[in-house]
Amino acid sequence: MERAPDRQRGGLFRAVLTSDGRPGPIEERLGRRLVRIVDPDSAEGRRLLRRDEVLWIAPGGDALGRMSAREAVDTLRRRLEERLADPADDDEHAALREGLARLQDRWRRVGRA
Repeated sequence: MERAPDRQRGGLFRAVLTSDGRPGPIEERLGRRLVRIVDPDSAEGRRLLRRDEVLWIAPGGDALGRMSAREAVDTLRRRLEERLADPADDDEHAALREGLARLQDRWRRVGRA
């Protein structure tokens, strides 16, 4: 008899955080196998995001961990600010500043909605 996946163990849901802080589709995976995609704006998607059941992936592919959407955006913002402070990233400063501005602008608009 095949056993249903244990959702309490975690690691099954993940979503990519776009460069402006929007969540991408939430993927449910069993190992490397994609089981299904959940719309983050659906009732189930909002529930998963609210309960911090989603593993966030940064735009560059780094795992941010399980946290609220707001915490994921704050983590992404801090990472951009740290990279801007690093003189080794001088070649990318313009792109980093643009990404940070886009992220801050989107969340200012979300805060007023």
